[in-house]
Amino acid sequence: MKDHDDLRRVREEDPYFAGTLAKGLLILQTFVSDPRAHANSEFAAKLGLSRPTVSRLCRSLRTLGFLDHDERLDRYFIGPAAVTLGYPYVINTPMLGSLRPAMQQLADRIEGAVSVGVTMDLDVVYVETCTYEEGTLKRPGVGAVRGILETAMGRAWLAQLPAGEREAFLSRVRRERPDEFTRCSEGARESVAHYAKRGFAINLGDAGFGVLAVGVAARLHYGPRRLLFNCAVPGLRTKKAQLLDTIGPGLMQLVGAADRQSGLR
Repeated sequence: MKDHDDLRRVREEDPYFAGTLAKGLLILQTFVSDPRAHANSEFAAKLGLSRPTVSRLCRSLRTLGFLDHDERLDRYFIGPAAVTLGYPYVINTPMLGSLRPAMQQLADRIEGAVSVGVTMDLDVVYVETCTYEEGTLKRPGVGAVRGILETAMGRAWLAQLPAGEREAFLSRVRRERPDEFTRCSEGARESVAHYAKRGFAINLGDAGFGVLAVGVAARLHYGPRRLLFNCAVPGLRTKKAQLLDTIGPGLMQLVGAADRQSGLR
């Protein structure tokens, strides 16, 4: 998450950058990584803003419905207007409606979860997930955020980047998220190195969620962003051979069908 110093640097580079708007959005973004209720002082400390500034921003966001306030605790939590912002994005995701039945069939067959996401800065944002209902795998719901290096679909996206852009991205993760880089960079590089031959990226559990996964980057775009597909299964009952021989090819087949339906070959 960016803070006040980051905003100042951006404003110095771009005089048209709306700093006040950005500060308000940073308050809302706080809930992505920490969804509990927050006090003004917590926002101020996390974002490097003054408490009077935070008070004004929170009052405005509360008036517009993006924040709610617990008078007893004197803390803010995310409001319903924040949910409405994501709805148009999800319902307009290309091919999503027609793909859901195939995604659910694959999820049932592998007894796991099949997801679609897009990249946002250093993260992947999930826009849909279909899950095997009798399984125990935790479902990443719409709007869930995971680090690009932590997900197989994020690694598939990484494999599509030109080498120079990819190294610049990895350097940034190393600098801004050292723990994530330490856990996941080796697995991410392995996926990138074998993506062209396999046709999919893999995650052997180094994200720390006890989950194995494969990921494919579709040729289909949503605006400037590729649609990314992920199959995740519980690591306790899945072997690497299953990822390579069954689950990965199954996801490739689904993504290939989506590309063909959209007119991409």
